[in-house]
Amino acid sequence: MKIAVIGIGPHARRVYVPALQRLRERFGVEVALVVELEAKESEVRAFLAARELRPELLFVKPFQQHMPEDVRAALSRAARREPLDGVIIATEPLSHRAYAEWALEERLHILMDKPVTTRENAATELPQAVGIYGDYEALLSAHGRLQKEKQTLFSINVQRRFHPGFQRVMELLKEIAERTNCPITSLQSSHADGQWRLPSEMITLGYHGYNEGYGKVSHSGYHFFDLAWWLYQTVASLTGKQADFAEVFSSFQGPGGYLRQLDTGDHERLFGPEYRNSQAHDEESLKQRLRDYGELDAFSTIRLLEEGESVCHLSINLLHNSFSRRDRLQPGKNLYKGNGRVKHEHHSIQQGPFQNIQVHSYQSRAEHDERSGDEHAVGGNNHFDIHVFRNSGLTGDARPLEIIRMGELEEQAGYDSERLATEQAKEAVVVEFLQFIRGELPRERVRSSIEEHRVPVRLMSSVYASHVLQRSGGNPIVGFALR
Repeated sequence: MKIAVIGIGPHARRVYVPALQRLRERFGVEVALVVELEAKESEVRAFLAARELRPELLFVKPFQQHMPEDVRAALSRAARREPLDGVIIATEPLSHRAYAEWALEERLHILMDKPVTTRENAATELPQAVGIYGDYEALLSAHGRLQKEKQTLFSINVQRRFHPGFQRVMELLKEIAERTNCPITSLQSSHADGQWRLPSEMITLGYHGYNEGYGKVSHSGYHFFDLAWWLYQTVASLTGKQADFAEVFSSFQGPGGYLRQLDTGDHERLFGPEYRNSQAHDEESLKQRLRDYGELDAFSTIRLLEEGESVCHLSINLLHNSFSRRDRLQPGKNLYKGNGRVKHEHHSIQQGPFQNIQVHSYQSRAEHDERSGDEHAVGGNNHFDIHVFRNSGLTGDARPLEIIRMGELEEQAGYDSERLATEQAKEAVVVEFLQFIRGELPRERVRSSIEEHRVPVRLMSSVYASHVLQRSGGNPIVGFALR
């Protein structure tokens, strides 16, 4: 089985390539082709050499939505020299659509990072915000046409669907739905990752950056639109009580707001006189330059309605500007895992008067490869607790509170406690992809095919559209049909 990896950035180096190497004997899988930007050639060659990998290499110039013809031709020639079974697309999301369309033309199986796509200036231009959903529709249509000729998988990597903690949450929700016929009545999610960029870095640093007119919603926010809809829709289908319309309102904080929270004087007090010398722009020019940049934080309220009545509210809060462990003036080399980034994630899911499930996952260190004490305790790299509150007098449970810890879930799932659970969930996505290609997994058991992402993509698109409309003085409520 031969796989191409398109995009060998920090995420692919930490997740996809090691996973494919670990799974080589089980699936007979080989990394046959690697595609990356020309500017990354030397570091990609060094990375692959260190892992004793010798795929065919193709280095290309940057592009966004439309693939240049010379790149398309070079890709197709490489795919035919080493006949490929599938591709993993792990580029910046601006080029997701172009690479996916090429892979569909080549009749290949696809595993693609989230989000499905994004658009330059999605946070400032309405056609770009709306275009995110248009991209999805185009890819879904192309995938549907291919299925008439060949059965392929187009999978989106949203690892929380595969995470043993969220799998247990789903089981608990289903239990109460089956006993009471009550759907999810409200859901609150918060994700903060402590990505602290100093003002001039917002201009110069591209990885998970803001300088192309999008930010946190496109970086990791899609996970939480997907998680909320996956939980809600699955439980609603058991009860037969399903919303038919959604209304979305969002509020963003951009770089301009950050400059009012911490100005040049504040940064100098923190980092000393070297701070001013390290910044290529003064405060006034920064305010002008950063005006149309992407969002640091996004706060969204989603109202789900059935026949005009509100039946569920979703609150999804996404933050880069949050608790961080960065304490140095200069950024670290690894902007993916490191540079002070720590995860604080919380979910509260209400099922009417019968059940409240709370998920708490809080790290205290940015060095996720270092172990210190109990990694399942609060602050540990693998902290993930589920607090289950139940109306035991009506649900038949022995007690009203149960606390489920990650150590127990890891043992049941066969996870290695020495590794991050989130990365093992991502590897489970790769396993499913390879199982489908080899014919070991029927389509109905696939957990994240592109067909299931219509509503999450529409939510992401609408969150951007709501912000743009509010910014221009329009009506910030964006509605759309769910059926």
